[in-house]
Amino acid sequence: MMNDHLALLRELRDASPLDAAPSREALTDHLAARVDEVGAAAFAEFAHLQRVAAEALGTEKTAHFARVLREARVSVKAPDRCPWETAAQMIASLPAQWQEPLADQIAVSRKGQAVLGKTIWSVDYTKSVLSALDRWVTYCAAKGLPLLPKASAFHRYACHLVQATSDRQPTTTGTAGNYLQRILAGLAVAAGGHFHSEACGFVAADWRERARAQGAVTKTGSQLVGASALYRFGFRMMAEAHSRPVRGIRAATTFRNGLILAVGAALPERARALTWLEFDRTLTLIDRTHLLVNLPGEALKYPEARKTQESYAVIFENPGLAEALHAYRADFRPLFDDGLHLFPSVHGKRGAVTAKQIGRLTGDLTEKEFGVRIPIHRFRDNVATEASEHLTGGAYAAKTLLRHVDEAITLRHYDHAEGHRSAGEFEDFIERRRTNSAELIL
Repeated sequence: MMNDHLALLRELRDASPLDAAPSREALTDHLAARVDEVGAAAFAEFAHLQRVAAEALGTEKTAHFARVLREARVSVKAPDRCPWETAAQMIASLPAQWQEPLADQIAVSRKGQAVLGKTIWSVDYTKSVLSALDRWVTYCAAKGLPLLPKASAFHRYACHLVQATSDRQPTTTGTAGNYLQRILAGLAVAAGGHFHSEACGFVAADWRERARAQGAVTKTGSQLVGASALYRFGFRMMAEAHSRPVRGIRAATTFRNGLILAVGAALPERARALTWLEFDRTLTLIDRTHLLVNLPGEALKYPEARKTQESYAVIFENPGLAEALHAYRADFRPLFDDGLHLFPSVHGKRGAVTAKQIGRLTGDLTEKEFGVRIPIHRFRDNVATEASEHLTGGAYAAKTLLRHVDEAITLRHYDHAEGHRSAGEFEDFIERRRTNSAELIL
């Protein structure tokens, strides 16, 4: 006697493009029953079922098979722990006399309301300060040093950081300077106002100045392939996803990754800001050619006190990117879940991919394509370089595109070569250099 799975398989093989595909509800019930019968082997069977259905009925008609398979196969993971709770737990490893003032600092920063004598810290900065303090405490214990440093000991610690040991890699000069600054910031709070050393402050400033003189040692000229090349690469990936014979989660992930590349080049923001992009909230598809990006201050690299007061809003006229976003929202985004995040996680976690994952992902993709890793933050360098070379305002336009307060920052970190006008001009520039405009016309 033929089982239900083989009967459905035969039915789909005999179907024609004019026939209707099985509904999502019917497929869900079918897969659940098959899992009960044969266990995990049902997932491979169902994937084959989709391939047969796509060949008979068409790719678009059978895309919902992928969503059914994903929901059955991938369990929803617990949400990430609140980063403020993580910061609070980090205090436990520090000296007991420091814990209460640091906990007070976290409480003030978490509320986002400044009080007398307290500076608001972001959660990321808070965690970096606590991590730096923890490393300093470990070093002092190993060397028999007091926790409140003298300038000479502080300098020796920086020298220790930039030297390799048997159990760790050396830091860069800039990272060592950042550690010193964070330790001083942490001690100013932890010691309850009983620690202040201009000499140690001078040491920290000296190490950060050394780093500025050396330049960005983690950046290389080979990473400057150009924003246009990154943008085109993103569209090639989206075209590849659209041309696949089966519209499954792999195709959806390929399209999402291509969109990350294209958006990263067209909207040169940091990875954290990209994780905030959500349809109808921070990203609005106005029409077939215009996009509105409206990011809150919390998503941007602003001082913590400014985040509640400022935001970033800009309208882009970019037909190619708008076309891609419409195709993604209609055909590929629903294969992940019913959420609105532009870049959803593939691994069963509700919500967006993390900033760290975006950096790793863009590095992996560009290394395979260009032979050199270009993480998302390095996209900004490519945008600044190309904008400096080709836009009317040169470095001034690059400064505005990247929202640098000081033009010297742009000139220091990017190859030398106003306002929303610069953003629009850059959009026109890279869009004219996209060669595969027809593949995404649905």
